[in-house]
Amino acid sequence: MKSVKLYTWPHCPYCNNAKQLLKDKNVAFSDVDIYGNEEMRDALTEKTGQRTVPYVFIDDEFIGGFSELANLDHIGKLDALLA
Repeated sequence: MKSVKLYTWPHCPYCNNAKQLLKDKNVAFSDVDIYGNEEMRDALTEKTGQRTVPYVFIDDEFIGGFSELANLDHIGKLDALLA
Protein backbone atom coordinates (compact mmCIF):
# COMPACT_ATOMS: atom_id res chain seq x y z
CA MET A 1 0.00 0.00 0.00
CA LYS A 2 1.21 3.50 -0.81
CA SER A 3 2.01 6.10 1.79
CA VAL A 4 -0.66 8.65 2.63
CA LYS A 5 0.13 11.98 4.26
CA LEU A 6 -2.32 14.62 5.42
CA TYR A 7 -1.55 18.18 6.43
CA THR A 8 -4.37 19.29 8.71
CA TRP A 9 -5.72 21.53 11.45
CA PRO A 10 -7.14 19.80 14.54
CA HIS A 11 -10.43 21.76 14.55
CA CYS A 12 -11.13 21.50 10.80
CA PRO A 13 -14.22 19.37 9.99
CA TYR A 14 -12.93 18.58 6.47
CA CYS A 15 -9.64 17.38 7.94
CA ASN A 16 -11.47 15.20 10.44
CA ASN A 17 -13.68 13.82 7.67
CA ALA A 18 -10.62 12.94 5.56
CA LYS A 19 -9.02 11.15 8.51
CA GLN A 20 -12.25 9.28 9.25
CA LEU A 21 -12.67 8.19 5.62
CA LEU A 22 -9.14 6.75 5.65
CA LYS A 23 -9.67 5.08 9.04
CA ASP A 24 -12.91 3.53 7.80
CA LYS A 25 -10.97 2.06 4.86
CA ASN A 26 -8.20 0.84 7.23
CA VAL A 27 -5.65 3.03 5.47
CA ALA A 28 -2.61 4.01 7.50
CA PHE A 29 -1.67 7.66 7.14
CA SER A 30 0.56 10.25 8.72
CA ASP A 31 -1.05 13.44 9.94
CA VAL A 32 0.95 16.66 10.12
CA ASP A 33 -0.73 19.38 12.18
CA ILE A 34 0.06 22.70 10.48
CA TYR A 35 -2.24 24.88 12.57
CA GLY A 36 -0.49 28.18 13.18
CA ASN A 37 2.45 27.25 10.95
CA GLU A 38 2.09 29.87 8.22
CA GLU A 39 5.48 29.03 6.72
CA MET A 40 4.44 25.41 6.13
CA ARG A 41 1.01 26.44 4.86
CA ASP A 42 2.57 28.96 2.46
CA ALA A 43 4.94 26.27 1.16
CA LEU A 44 2.05 23.85 0.63
CA THR A 45 0.00 26.54 -1.10
CA GLU A 46 2.90 27.31 -3.41
CA LYS A 47 3.45 23.61 -4.15
CA THR A 48 -0.23 22.71 -4.69
CA GLY A 49 -2.07 25.90 -5.59
CA GLN A 50 -4.57 25.07 -2.83
CA ARG A 51 -5.03 27.36 0.18
CA THR A 52 -7.40 25.24 2.29
CA VAL A 53 -6.77 22.27 4.58
CA PRO A 54 -6.52 19.34 4.42
CA TYR A 55 -3.77 18.75 1.91
CA VAL A 56 -3.89 15.08 0.91
CA PHE A 57 -0.90 13.34 -0.65
CA ILE A 58 -0.64 9.74 -1.82
CA ASP A 59 2.99 8.75 -2.43
CA ASP A 60 3.95 12.44 -2.61
CA GLU A 61 1.31 13.07 -5.31
CA PHE A 62 -1.09 15.84 -4.35
CA ILE A 63 -4.66 14.55 -4.50
CA GLY A 64 -6.46 17.66 -3.23
CA GLY A 65 -8.58 18.12 -0.13
CA PHE A 66 -11.37 16.13 1.47
CA SER A 67 -13.81 16.70 -1.40
CA GLU A 68 -11.39 15.26 -3.93
CA LEU A 69 -10.51 12.34 -1.65
CA ALA A 70 -14.19 11.54 -1.03
CA ASN A 71 -14.97 11.82 -4.75
CA LEU A 72 -12.18 9.38 -5.61
CA ASP A 73 -13.65 6.96 -3.09
CA HIS A 74 -17.19 7.51 -4.39
CA ILE A 75 -16.26 6.76 -8.01
CA GLY A 76 -14.21 3.73 -6.99
CA LYS A 77 -10.75 5.06 -7.86
CA LEU A 78 -9.30 5.56 -4.38
CA ASP A 79 -8.57 1.88 -3.75
CA ALA A 80 -6.62 1.66 -7.01
CA LEU A 81 -4.59 4.76 -6.11
CA LEU A 82 -3.74 3.22 -2.76
CA ALA A 83 -2.81 -0.22 -4.09
